[in-house]
Amino acid sequence: MLRLCHRNILDQCLNISAFKDILPGIKCTSRIQKIIDRHYANKSNDETKLERIYYGPLTPQIKAVKVFSLSSSAAGLLAQPIILKEASSIGSTSLLVAICSVVGFFTFVTPLLLHIITKKYVTEMYYDSETSTYKAVTINFFLVPKKLEFKTEDVVVPDIPGMFTTMLAKNTPLFIEARHFNDPSHYAKIMGYDKPIDFKLGNLEDSSENVKKM
Repeated sequence: MLRLCHRNILDQCLNISAFKDILPGIKCTSRIQKIIDRHYANKSNDETKLERIYYGPLTPQIKAVKVFSLSSSAAGLLAQPIILKEASSIGSTSLLVAICSVVGFFTFVTPLLLHIITKKYVTEMYYDSETSTYKAVTINFFLVPKKLEFKTEDVVVPDIPGMFTTMLAKNTPLFIEARHFNDPSHYAKIMGYDKPIDFKLGNLEDSSENVKKM
C-alpha cells in the first residue's frame, strides 16, 4: 500500500514538472501567434483603406511577354556554352561572331528593351481617402510590383510628353489612360485639370518694354 502511494506521488510530480517544461513553449507560441495575427490585421486594415481606381488593361499581356523574355534569356544563358562549343568546332570566325551576336541580342538586349518600354506603365492605382494619397503600381525588371505613393502636388505634367509618358510623379515618369479610371474625377485631379488654366502669356512688363524698343 505504501509503495502504491509513493508511486502515485512520483507520477504526479513528474507530470507537474513536465507541464512546467512545456508551459514556456506554449506561452512562446501564443505570443508568436498574437504577433502574426496583429501583423496581418494591420496589413488587412491598410489594404481596406485603399480604393482601386485604375487598372491597366495591358497588364496581363505585359506580364506574359516579360515572363517569356526572361525565360528565353535564362535558356539562352544555359545553352550559350553548348552553342559556342558547336560553333567553334566549325572553324569559321564570321559564323562564330554572327551566332554570338544573335544569341547575345535575344539574351540581354530584348529584356532590357522590354523593361525600358514597360517600366512606366501603371498596372494599378489606389487612392487613400483619409490622406488624399495615390499609390501607383508598376512592374520592375523581375516582374516584382513596385509601388509609388504621391499626392497631386507631386505631379508635373510635361508640356511635351515623352515616349510612353503621361505625367511625372516625384520625378518618376508614368503612363496612364483616362478611359480606364473608375472615376474620371481622379484623373482630372492627378492631371491638374481642376486647377485654373494658365495661358502662359508672359509678363506684361516685359511685353511693354519690347513694344517701346520697337
